Amino acid sequence: MTAQRRRPKHDPKESEREILNAAEKFLSERPFRELNVDEVMKLTGLKRPAFYVHFRDKYDLALCVVQDIGQELFTLANHWLKGNNFPEDSLQALEGIVNVYQKHGAVLRALSDAAVADERVEQIYRNLIQDFITATARHICEEQESGRIRKDMNVEETARALVWLEERYLSEAFGRTTQADPKIVVQVLHNIWLSTLYGTY
Repeated sequence: MTAQRRRPKHDPKESEREILNAAEKFLSERPFRELNVDEVMKLTGLKRPAFYVHFRDKYDLALCVVQDIGQELFTLANHWLKGNNFPEDSLQALEGIVNVYQKHGAVLRALSDAAVADERVEQIYRNLIQDFITATARHICEEQESGRIRKDMNVEETARALVWLEERYLSEAFGRTTQADPKIVVQVLHNIWLSTLYGTY
């Protein structure tokens, strides 16, 4: 009779998610410079070697955390980026993005602050922001072609200014212990985007 295989104690996907959640919890409370494998694994039910099954080092872990949150943000931003009714689509997108920052703002702020002193973290974080700048610039071009945005607008620099403005504002609004009123934040950002791109609010 063939012996029954023992089932693994942890599903690999569940283990990876547990480590990512632990890293987010750590970064929501402490700076990136204090992040290390031992501290993260203390927040999980896993042994230290399990970390290296999924991640090379803490920078690889940080990259995965950023990509994870970035995917959430992009899914919501696509309400506007792939829509054709800016006032309504952008409002829905901003409401979703603000909700993500309410949940993950402290983590994103920790990574943003770390980027000032650490080149590897800076590259990870700036790549996320650049993806949004590129997508925004592409959509502005599409709106120019449709006649909804004036042709003399500098597309790349306008996209860069709007995305970095939003990133800094959201980081200040939701990256600290005391958070801003999300409804006010949404309205302020909506007015800025609408007036800048379409000349109205």
